[in-house]
Amino acid sequence: MKPNVLITGASGFIGSHLIEEALSQGYNVFAAVRPSSKVSFPTNTNIKVIYLEYQDKDALTNQLTILKEKYGRFNYIIHNAGTTRANTVEEFNIVNNLLPQQFIQSLQSADNIPDKFLLISSMAAFGPGDPKSMSPITINQDKKPISEYGLSKKNISEYLQQQTIVPYTIVYPTAVYGPRDKDFIELVKLINSGIEPYLGLYKQMLSMVYVKDLAFAVVSLLNKAANKTEYIVSDTYNYNKKDLGKIIKQILGKKTFKISIPVTPILGIAKLVEFIYKIIAPKKMPLLTREKINEISCPNWSCEAYEVWNTIGTKPVYNLQSGLENSIAWYKENGFL
Repeated sequence: MKPNVLITGASGFIGSHLIEEALSQGYNVFAAVRPSSKVSFPTNTNIKVIYLEYQDKDALTNQLTILKEKYGRFNYIIHNAGTTRANTVEEFNIVNNLLPQQFIQSLQSADNIPDKFLLISSMAAFGPGDPKSMSPITINQDKKPISEYGLSKKNISEYLQQQTIVPYTIVYPTAVYGPRDKDFIELVKLINSGIEPYLGLYKQMLSMVYVKDLAFAVVSLLNKAANKTEYIVSDTYNYNKKDLGKIIKQILGKKTFKISIPVTPILGIAKLVEFIYKIIAPKKMPLLTREKINEISCPNWSCEAYEVWNTIGTKPVYNLQSGLENSIAWYKENGFL
C-alpha cells in the first residue's frame, strides 16, 4: 500500500509543489488547506483535500481520530503551513508557533503519530551570518533571529526538539523562488520595465533554492533522514545580490538603470509609517517594517547546505541561471509578464 502523507499549507506556493512531488514519489496524499483557500490540484489524482480545525484543539483531535479510523495512520506529515506576513506581532507567534504546537499535541491525543513529522522552517530562525567574516551560516550554529517572524520559527523548532513523542526532521530553506511565486515576480517586473533596484550600498551574499529542488529534497527526506535531524536547503551556491539582476535582465534581454538605495532613509520612512499605523490602525502592522528592512538588508545570508543533498544521495538540478529561466518562462506563459 502507498504510505499516507499529510501536507499542510498545501494550497500555497511551496505547498503546491510538495503535492506534485509527493505524488510523483508514490505517496497517498492528503492536502490540508484553509476553508478560504483557492484549491487547484491535479484532477487526475486521488488527492484528499481536508480542512483542519487548527484553532480548536478538541475539534482538531476529533478530526485526526476520524481520519485515522477512515484512512489509517498518517505515515508522514509535512508541516508547511505558516505565515510570513502578519497584522500583529502576536499573529506570528500564534500561526507559526502556538498552532503547530497544538497540532502536534492533537496528533498525540488522537494516537495518529507519524513515522516522521517534517517541519518546514526558515533561515530567518537562524538570523543572518557574520557580516565581517562573511562565513556561511551552518546548521550547527546558534539561532539568533532578528525578527518576530524568525523568532516564531525558532520557537516552534525548539518545541519540536524538546518534545519526545513525535519523531521529527526540521528543514530550513533559504530564499525560495519558482513558478507560482507571487513575491519574487515583483523584482522581475521592475527589471522588465528597465529598473534594477538594490537595497544597501554594500555587498550582500545570498543563498537561494528553486522550488522544485526544495520539494524534491523535502519529500525525499521523509524516508531518508534520520529522526531528530535538521537541514539547511539551498542549491549549494552563494550569490552576490547583483547576480540576480544580471541574470534576470540577461534572460529578459533588457537594459536597465541601476538604483542602489541606502538603507537609512528607507528605515526613516518605515518608522514614519509605523507611527501612522499606531494612530490609525493600532492593531495592524504595515507590510514593510523597520524590522523587515533590517532583516532583508543584512550583508550575509549565505549558507552551507551540502549535508541535505548528501543525505538524499543526489544534487540539486537547478542553479540560479536555470531556475530563473524556468521561472520567467512560467511568468510569461501565465500572463504575469
